Amino acid sequence: MGKKATTSEAAIAKPPVKPQVAMTATGLMPTNIDDGYRFAQMVARSRIVPANYQNQPDNCLVAIDLSLRWGVSWLVVMQHVYMVHDRPALDASLCIALTNKSGIFVDPIEYEVVGDDARKDDYKVRAYAVRKSTGKTLYGPWIDWLLVKGEGWDKEKKGFPSKWMTMPDQMFHYRAAVWFQRRYAPEVAMGMITVDEAEDTPIRVESKDVTPGVAGLKERIAQREGGGNIEDSEKDDGPSDSDTKPADNERSAERQARKRRWSSSTIKIDELKAALAEAEEADEQSEDNEDPSATEVKTAEPVGSNIFG
Repeated sequence: MGKKATTSEAAIAKPPVKPQVAMTATGLMPTNIDDGYRFAQMVARSRIVPANYQNQPDNCLVAIDLSLRWGVSWLVVMQHVYMVHDRPALDASLCIALTNKSGIFVDPIEYEVVGDDARKDDYKVRAYAVRKSTGKTLYGPWIDWLLVKGEGWDKEKKGFPSKWMTMPDQMFHYRAAVWFQRRYAPEVAMGMITVDEAEDTPIRVESKDVTPGVAGLKERIAQREGGGNIEDSEKDDGPSDSDTKPADNERSAERQARKRRWSSSTIKIDELKAALAEAEEADEQSEDNEDPSATEVKTAEPVGSNIFG
């Protein structure tokens, strides 16, 4: 009896499960997904990791996954992968390091440089390396000032001067190596772009419908006449064009024509008023032709309800 009690007490006093990790050439690594998440929770409590990983075990787990795929330390990934425009991006130094350690090329990336001063227009750089499987020397594209200025890489970003203005020589080599990797070994970075590429890519925000509708046209007219924004009650008067469904292709074509007419910022106020009259008339026709059976409103199932029936 006493022996059973001792066993029970030992089971109660059993310490919490700790993740099983293996010591590898790239540091401690978990052996399965459950241990991986527990390990990520431990890493997230560390103050050594960058701020965007502290108390963020989900981010840490993604970094651990990338480190396993790339064969580098998870701490290296955390120090060299950033979020730019809501997309993960690695810095150029990690991109070059991954290429050099990939084993695809005989030696690390080398550079061919033309010109003595990186600030002069005749300066250009390209990267090259010898592919191990074929022994062929591969050359990347030239990076010169014509390309830099044409792509706007030298423009100010977020109120700070571009690094192309403060450290052009380093930027030429970084970009040449990244473009070389993109051309000859894209699998190394698994398609991930670099921080510089992400920052140079303009953010495209697609509008669902550029038509302002009745309320939008009224507001534009009020602003042109110097009346400022119209009253809220007037803004809500009438459905917008995006809320109404054309009864046929002809009506849709008419609305597209109106859209083109008043899309210009230089449109005259009388044209805005004419567009407003057309929009109001189209809305009235839409309401008259509307099928009552099609206006039935269905109540959406609340979030968190039982989706399994």
